[in-house]
Amino acid sequence: MLVLAAFLQAAAASPRPITESVEKVIDHLEEERKDPCLKAARENVPCFPVKSEKKGFDASVRESLGILGPAEKPSPDRAPTRAEMDAQRTAPPTKPAVSVTVDPVCVGRSALKKLRGRNDAYYLYRLRDVRGERVVLFDHRLDAARYQGDIAFLGRFDGECEAQAAYRREQRRTPEGSAPPP
Repeated sequence: MLVLAAFLQAAAASPRPITESVEKVIDHLEEERKDPCLKAARENVPCFPVKSEKKGFDASVRESLGILGPAEKPSPDRAPTRAEMDAQRTAPPTKPAVSVTVDPVCVGRSALKKLRGRNDAYYLYRLRDVRGERVVLFDHRLDAARYQGDIAFLGRFDGECEAQAAYRREQRRTPEGSAPPP
């Protein structure tokens, strides 16, 4: 019975409300936040206050590369693409037409050579020697053992038209100042 009476007496006595205990802890934390060296001064030890803040990124690789958002969202500092302008056009968008050019003289020569049974194979070379670098087109294979300089075989072409087109294309690729001065 005695135990039961002690238990009932403990339950009847109201403990302190939680708000009183929480307020003391909060006040203590606020004082330490305002003066971080307060505790160290009470204990008579040196104090080196440090403050750390968590902050988000202020620099982004994506932004520095100019990639501002998703691909469907237009960028403010670039011109609109053709696809973005299609909705603003008065006429419907059209696809560019493919054009093919034919040189009738070249086709005629090639046909005559075939009728006469002549050679219609051409060999394209890039030559580099004392006269400089140049592209040449021959109707026969070039003997590399008899040529002084570097030879690069660029291809064999059947038909004068195809050979002339390849020759002009390689001439455009050859640098202008490749020949040494005379």
